[in-house]
Amino acid sequence: MARRLDRDSGPWLALLACLVPACGEPAPAPLPVVQEAVAEGGWSHGLRFSNGVIVDAIATPELVEPGEVFRVTWRAAGSVEGLRARVGAWPPRAGSRQVAVGGQGAPPVEVPLDPRTRFVELPLEAGEASVELTLPEPWHPAQVLLTLELLAEDERIAAVDGPRRHDGVAELGLVDVVARPTMVEAVAMPTPPTIDGRLDEPRWAEAVAHPMVHSLDGEPYGARPSTVRWAWDDQALYVGAEIDDPDVWAELVRRDDPLWNEEVFEVFVFGDERRQDYLELQVSPRGTVFDARFERYRKGEPSWNGAWRSAVDLRGTLDERSDRDQGWSVELAIPWTEICEHTEVTCPVSAGQTLRVNAFRFERPRGGGAVGLALSPPKVPDFHAPENAAVLKLGGP
Repeated sequence: MARRLDRDSGPWLALLACLVPACGEPAPAPLPVVQEAVAEGGWSHGLRFSNGVIVDAIATPELVEPGEVFRVTWRAAGSVEGLRARVGAWPPRAGSRQVAVGGQGAPPVEVPLDPRTRFVELPLEAGEASVELTLPEPWHPAQVLLTLELLAEDERIAAVDGPRRHDGVAELGLVDVVARPTMVEAVAMPTPPTIDGRLDEPRWAEAVAHPMVHSLDGEPYGARPSTVRWAWDDQALYVGAEIDDPDVWAELVRRDDPLWNEEVFEVFVFGDERRQDYLELQVSPRGTVFDARFERYRKGEPSWNGAWRSAVDLRGTLDERSDRDQGWSVELAIPWTEICEHTEVTCPVSAGQTLRVNAFRFERPRGGGAVGLALSPPKVPDFHAPENAAVLKLGGP
């Protein structure tokens, strides 16, 4: 539900690091706060800007859904002539970044805008006003942070009282977001791709390259990005991944070695969201594979060897840790007969049919800890959890 934002908001304000007034400076006289629920959800609280404008009676929904329109309302008073209101919907981590790097008194530093952020601008008028916003899909953070900027031409008027960021951007609310898995579509392949690790068939170019994100919170991983594509025909489900990695390495060479202790790409085929009847397939940069089938959650046969195929294409040197690599790509072909035998997917498959899948990457950079990435983040430290696995739709020709 929506979070009330006032001087007693407590733990959630810690997310915003050190808000102005700067740490250690005396605070101005507090703006009166009306702590009462309002009709559309949210809470009424006050914001004062440096030009004397006051915005209060802020109302937000208790819950929003990605892809759905929602409304934010407020009441403005003061000298509003010629001003614009700019309302933003941010992933909380991106919205709470400081604009000064280096500590108190450091000059402002521009932070690249998170591509998930959405803005709406309108003329600021005295009295009640509202805007409509829509969150993009996918949206993996559990909340959305709503902000308000007052603009006079191109100049921002800083918020000086009430919840606000260090750069003077006012905070309207922190609203819960309905959890939704990543929605993906597999393109239909007119002819089977060559499984050589290179996604160079024309049809692969038509498949959406879905980014892999942090598996716990869905935040982007820009340091070494990875993407996953999906395709299918009446014989197999095809998976292609392209992985940016300046230090490609892998040491294990035997089938069903514990590849998760190294760098690896993993695919889970769940069929549905139940914790039973699923497949786990792994491929290392060396091309070593691991596969297992599970009748119940984590109760299965790691010794099972499927008929699926895979191949890896390296852009670097696998056994040389001192040089700089570009990365690697991998292709998998998983027969439908195998999927339908060991999951709840029914054969023959057809366009429009859906199933639950997920893809993961373990990145183990030299000198750093392991990073777990996911197509659709399970949001728990467990790659076997199917509840938020991606929904894969088989596309038409």
